[in-house]
Amino acid sequence: MPELILHHYEMSPYAEKIRLVMGLKNLRWHSVLIPIVMPKPDLTELTGGYRRTPTLQIGADVYCDTKGIARVLERLHPEPSLHPPGTEAILPGLSRWAETSFMMVVTILLGMGGVFDEAFLEDRRKMVPGVDFDKAKLLVPAKRLQLQANLDRLEQQLADGRRFLLGEAPSLADLSAYHPLLPVRLHPALRPLLEPLRRLPAWMDRVSGIGHGKREEMEAAEAIAIAGDARPVPFAGQPAPLPEGLVYGDRVAVFPEEPGSGSVVGELLASDVHEIAVRRHAERAGEVVVHFPREDYLVVRAA
Repeated sequence: MPELILHHYEMSPYAEKIRLVMGLKNLRWHSVLIPIVMPKPDLTELTGGYRRTPTLQIGADVYCDTKGIARVLERLHPEPSLHPPGTEAILPGLSRWAETSFMMVVTILLGMGGVFDEAFLEDRRKMVPGVDFDKAKLLVPAKRLQLQANLDRLEQQLADGRRFLLGEAPSLADLSAYHPLLPVRLHPALRPLLEPLRRLPAWMDRVSGIGHGKREEMEAAEAIAIAGDARPVPFAGQPAPLPEGLVYGDRVAVFPEEPGSGSVVGELLASDVHEIAVRRHAERAGEVVVHFPREDYLVVRAA
């Protein structure tokens, strides 16, 4: 099986989610560290424009968004599973709700100031033009209360003594709920939110204890060379039906619904109802297929 190559940076909470997936499944993987801010020429060489962190490369297949990354890792390495039986709808719902804490924490940190340097702030202003970060301080009290409510719900979910959110074994729901709370534990102004809680801090310790699997460092140039020497894996499932006016083989653009993530243009390939796959040709990496989860991504015919 081709090597797992994670393109990420250390401080990324969403990258921590996938690093924990690697740990839960006890996987060996290669770490390619990318810049926190644009430009990210080696990453966009592989993705075609998508800029968010992390991205998983497997040979000449590139997986964007943690939802898509977790899905392919579960398919390739099903044990131990990220999805307890009978949670097909519950788990993604719980995971999606838990990750609402992320923007609450980011808004609070922006409002308090002194956390992010100017290069980071300028990069994020370009991602979401028109948003006034300076007004974040006005939202801090409301966002602290929203975050406190999320923490209280997680505490209540653990009230029956269970070790993890859906039972005795960790799942993707735990990893999704954990990563937005890392800054809460690390920042002295946010840490008091955890102090009244009895179960949540112990749960965070258990999730952290999962670890990151077997990590080995790799240079970006080597990862791009691996893509160039590989061939994308052909799709072998049942292709999803397409809306009228769109057929496989069309030149399309994939747009994340979240602003600032970057769009990707390429040839629409057959994929199942949960995924969008496009083939593109990169100058250094050659032919690659970029994969997106269907959730939160739109595909339209390219002009």
